[in-house]
Amino acid sequence: MGHLVYDADCGFCTASAYWLDEKPVAWHTLDLDAVQVTRAEADANAGWLEDGKITHLGAPAIAQALRAKRGSARLLGWALTIPGIRRAAAGVYPRIAANRHRMPGGTAACKIEPPKGA
Repeated sequence: MGHLVYDADCGFCTASAYWLDEKPVAWHTLDLDAVQVTRAEADANAGWLEDGKITHLGAPAIAQALRAKRGSARLLGWALTIPGIRRAAAGVYPRIAANRHRMPGGTAACKIEPPKGA
């Protein structure tokens, strides 16, 4: 069984992570090289940690977290793996992540800075 990985500096991310997973893992507690994720990927995405590796980033990580829950949340997680819905989630997730500082519980600390030179 895996766990959701989140940005502990962001109130929106923290609240979401604890709703999705009883024991989420903060990115800053992980050795990113060991879990094979770049700092930019960690800053911009939730992750799914399983067997010491990040197996999913972004919307697929959220789908995995939902699938690990009970009840209707699990069904939603499975729905997010259906090709058309998966494609839509992949388009929506980056927009939510980029605007997480505007979400309930979000603060300036939640804002993702664009990469240098972009």
